[in-house]
Amino acid sequence: MNNPVIFIDDEQHVRDALAQTLEIEDYTVSCFSNAIDALKTIDSFFSGVIISDINMPMMDGLEFLKKALTVDPDLQIIMLTGHGDISMAVDAMRAGAYDFLEKPFSTDHLLDVVKRASDKRSLVLENRELRKELEAQSGPGPRILGNNEQIKQLRRILGHIKDSTDDVMVQGEPGSGKALVARFLHDHSQRHIGPFVTLNCHTIPSHLIASELFGYDTITQTSSKQQGKLINANGGTLFINGLDLLPSDVQTKLINILTTRTFKAHNGQLTDLNVRIIAASSANLTAALEVGTLNQALYYQLNAINIMIPSLKERKDDILMLFKNFARDAATRYGIEPPAITPTQQNNLLQHDWPGNVRELKNFAERMVLMGETPDFNTHSNSEEDSAPLSLAKRIDRFELTLLSNALNRHNGRLKEVQEEFGLARKTLYDKMKKHGLNKDDFKP
Repeated sequence: MNNPVIFIDDEQHVRDALAQTLEIEDYTVSCFSNAIDALKTIDSFFSGVIISDINMPMMDGLEFLKKALTVDPDLQIIMLTGHGDISMAVDAMRAGAYDFLEKPFSTDHLLDVVKRASDKRSLVLENRELRKELEAQSGPGPRILGNNEQIKQLRRILGHIKDSTDDVMVQGEPGSGKALVARFLHDHSQRHIGPFVTLNCHTIPSHLIASELFGYDTITQTSSKQQGKLINANGGTLFINGLDLLPSDVQTKLINILTTRTFKAHNGQLTDLNVRIIAASSANLTAALEVGTLNQALYYQLNAINIMIPSLKERKDDILMLFKNFARDAATRYGIEPPAITPTQQNNLLQHDWPGNVRELKNFAERMVLMGETPDFNTHSNSEEDSAPLSLAKRIDRFELTLLSNALNRHNGRLKEVQEEFGLARKTLYDKMKKHGLNKDDFKP
């Protein structure tokens, strides 16, 4: 189905005839008998073409054109003119109309103009999305990396909702990036100047969650020493990680607070709240609703906007790009060269299921940079040494070998410069090179 078309004309038979012509070509046509009603349906997200007669009662086509272009100056509006209205059509073109058709017009000419206008509108919207994505990915704050279509759609959605006042529900498997999405929404929104506060229910004993969130226990009514995270997040964002782990009394208290957007402290002080809640969960929330462990009213309050994050196995085309990015970042932090991986190892990365998702991939990339682990997930050695986890001493040895090799490579085997970089005595450097079988001549250009 092609882009939609809005058609405005005060004559019924004209509306019926033109709508039928366009619908045969698979356009979706919405007809209006007056411009005032049509104007109410138009916003900057409208993806199609508008066709409007010029001579109409209540609001003529020229006035409609000017008002519509204040909604979005890039709307593609085609004007229809009767005999003798050419001067008005010229005025319309000057005011920003895409084109005009003089009645009577041929069907082929109409379809050609609508097709070109539709293509131009699609290009305008596509460029807007690209600009938004570029701004988000190149600006300060976290980036959501990936070229998979699901990730591209995720970035588009986040760009649209970042400044919404609605609360947000983020769902996805453990390690898929729920905290990253929450941080992205905050840092790229108008709330970025306010605080970003996290309540991680996975790391807090359930009996302490109330005091962490509200500053006092909802059952005993005893105050904690510190102000609750809800007040600390005022003016910004509160990220609740593990919504399904909130105790029932906390859920009841929280929905009452979110309904009124006011918070009454244990001492009776009433505070107006300007907090956006981003709640995250890896659990099956539908099941939690059915068994009653999740408050239905709280769920629907926080589920005003629902974000689903794909697992890494659903976006395998991003694995190599993400791995290289994580490895490069880790290597930069530790001042060493990022590792090279063979085609076989790349294939192993792609074939692995990554049950821990992006978090597991990131941790593996860091281990490979620091300790030389290889992505041979499907190979198994019979030796006890290879099958057992590396000891701390072996990990330190591998890290030391990597650091020395990279330094010798950077300095082309000049030991004095390697000494100065690491602050080592010459004998100590010789001893370490001997232990690792390194020869300075191997690093000379």
